[in-house]
Amino acid sequence: MILQEEIKGLTTKVFGKNNQLIYDEESFIFKNAELKITGSNNKIHIGKGTKLSNILIHIRGSNNEIMIGENTDLIGHILLKGKKQSIKVGDRTTFKNVYLLSQEGKNITIGADCMFSYDIAVRTTDAHSVLDLETNERLNGAKDVVIGNHVWVAASCLISKGAVIPDDTIIGARSVVTKPFSEAHTTIAGSPAKIIKTGTTWSRERL
Repeated sequence: MILQEEIKGLTTKVFGKNNQLIYDEESFIFKNAELKITGSNNKIHIGKGTKLSNILIHIRGSNNEIMIGENTDLIGHILLKGKKQSIKVGDRTTFKNVYLLSQEGKNITIGADCMFSYDIAVRTTDAHSVLDLETNERLNGAKDVVIGNHVWVAASCLISKGAVIPDDTIIGARSVVTKPFSEAHTTIAGSPAKIIKTGTTWSRERL
């Protein structure tokens, strides 16, 4: 649907043309959700059975796409600034209070069956520049962030530009992830994060 009509549980502020919200009206729940768009030709896809509550989705730019999978449950703030960028969240992934920032032409991809706790930030950019004093070259360029399937992110973590998290990873509380990892079934923790245990997995249930 073109964003122009009232949707229960969702407040919209849209400035631009041809912005679309695509979702299943019969199996979707908005609760205290807000959508702000300044730009045109943006698309937001939301899968069946998804719940968005106490969340702000904010797009500043044009020709961007946000894709949220089926049966997700998300709380937090999703901010996309720029053009031709994407944020993807896989099926059955949950956020308790998460901030996603996609900027400078870079994308965020989060897989299926992930569990994010509270006070977590995932960012493609530092937002400001760090420069080499002699050459004036920027040292902290933006990069994509890729998080695999079945990843548990504990409270108060920062997942920064260039991070790659393999499938079935546990990230310990207050960790700062600044680089790509390649080995699945591991636990990483620390600032900066490093592998502290291999051969691990996790479950939402207390077994």
